[in-house]
Amino acid sequence: MERSVPQAERKLAEASVYVRDAHRYTYRGDVHEETRVGYTHAFHLFVHGQGSVVVEGTPYPVGTGSLVYIRPGEAHSFHLESAAPLTAYNLYCDLGGKPERLFSHFSFQTSRPDPQLMPPPTACPELDAMPRHARVPSHSPLTDWLARICGWHGSADENAEALVSCLMKAWLLHAHGELRSGSPADRRIARLLRRMEREPEARWSHEEMSRECGLEKSHFYELFKSSTGLTPKAYQLRLKMKKAAALLLESDQSVTRISEQLGYDSVHYFSKQFSDYHRMSPTQYRGLRRD
Repeated sequence: MERSVPQAERKLAEASVYVRDAHRYTYRGDVHEETRVGYTHAFHLFVHGQGSVVVEGTPYPVGTGSLVYIRPGEAHSFHLESAAPLTAYNLYCDLGGKPERLFSHFSFQTSRPDPQLMPPPTACPELDAMPRHARVPSHSPLTDWLARICGWHGSADENAEALVSCLMKAWLLHAHGELRSGSPADRRIARLLRRMEREPEARWSHEEMSRECGLEKSHFYELFKSSTGLTPKAYQLRLKMKKAAALLLESDQSVTRISEQLGYDSVHYFSKQFSDYHRMSPTQYRGLRRD
């Protein structure tokens, strides 16, 4: 049989995502949950129960918040820890657009594989970096987005397919950023980030932020940077510059008034920071975006 040739390498943002199916499913230890091979990219986010998923011979313990990513062609099986059922949001998708040939099943027993149903290899380093097994924190939007995808998929809304595909692509991009390091944002840092986003004009000192999180300064700094990729000071600046840009476009307030709203004592310092960040002055930014 002729070997398939991998596609040219492409970014996840360039993928054409098509969701074949998405639903909430309860595993009860039935025979069809034993070892099988899938023909799509499968994501299983568990929301109830305890058990394990074996992928390519490696067992992964799963419970509430566990995410398992199974690539096309990987043998896998689901196992209960006790008689209690195991519930998950299951999503099956393609990354090369809607296939010409759709089929009613997404996996088959390993004794009955059909190579013709296997999608062409996808060369996507970002997807390759996605962990096979990860923990999704309760404050992450990933769970809510997956639940919405499962709710929308197959609905009578004429825009349902487009909605599902767009949200799934956003889910993949966010999952790549949040889960690839294996250490999602700490709950304490996530709470602080939400407050900072609500009040970008607040003057947070390093000491106040670490105290807000209940952490020692050095530990806070390391945790903040690992969670956001930025130092606390750089993150604050990004929030201020984002709000400054919005105020310039959505209001007729003077640059001086905007700088005051953002907590600056000097409009000159604000203008310098804005120019360094956006590569143009506040006045130029306002004029360029309104032309």
